Amino acid sequence: MNKQISAIMSLESIIDTFRLAIYFILTIGVLLVSFFPEGWLLFFYLNTEPELLHCLLAPLYFFIAYCITVIFYGVIHSQLVVRLTLPYRIKPGNYPHHSSKGRLIAIRLTADGIFKSMIKVFTFLPFVWGIFLFPYLMRLYGLKCGKNVHIATNTWIDCPLVEIGDNSFIGWNSVLSGHANENRQFVIEPLKVGKNCTIGSYCVVGPGVEVGDNTMLGIMSGWKKGTKVPPNGVWVGAPAKRIKDRHLKNMEPK
Repeated sequence: MNKQISAIMSLESIIDTFRLAIYFILTIGVLLVSFFPEGWLLFFYLNTEPELLHCLLAPLYFFIAYCITVIFYGVIHSQLVVRLTLPYRIKPGNYPHHSSKGRLIAIRLTADGIFKSMIKVFTFLPFVWGIFLFPYLMRLYGLKCGKNVHIATNTWIDCPLVEIGDNSFIGWNSVLSGHANENRQFVIEPLKVGKNCTIGSYCVVGPGVEVGDNTMLGIMSGWKKGTKVPPNGVWVGAPAKRIKDRHLKNMEPK
């Protein structure tokens, strides 16, 4: 019986290792194909003598090409490569680092890293790509978020493990993580932020936290893992403590 279990585990480990290899190969391939528009434009400018107008419009051409690259990579990588090779949804539980499942989860949690880096380039366009479009694009990688959600691009969010309610705001350099590293294990506990919530800059919200509606977390604050935060409060500190009530009116967008 033990030999059969060991053989099954060994086979699963081989399959998972094969999945990781395929993931990296496909990711590199999609990345190379995605930058084809920029490569073609660069080849054009290096091998021809374009007119003055084309030279003046070159930054615009490259910007448009980069936008195409970002969208193409995000869609193909998240909806094809990740879904075919990695666990798109991660179940709560404990997964040892050295196990094949642990390695798959580690890669899954960082699979959107390249895409996030691509999007951060657009932060020079204030309040356009930096906030409004970020949550919509990160839905490709499993982020659950409602309507009118604003997320600053300089954040760390475990997309497949985080849910954010309508009309909520996540500030700069904050961390919303649905996993923790404990005793050489990945501890997976999804995180939920309610509606009309504000998470300030440089905040840390850990796995298993459930934030009630109409809650505000002050700058450089955080909650312990597994905290159940009641609604309608203002919280400050690390660990955060409730300092006053928060009453919001007319929060629905017109």
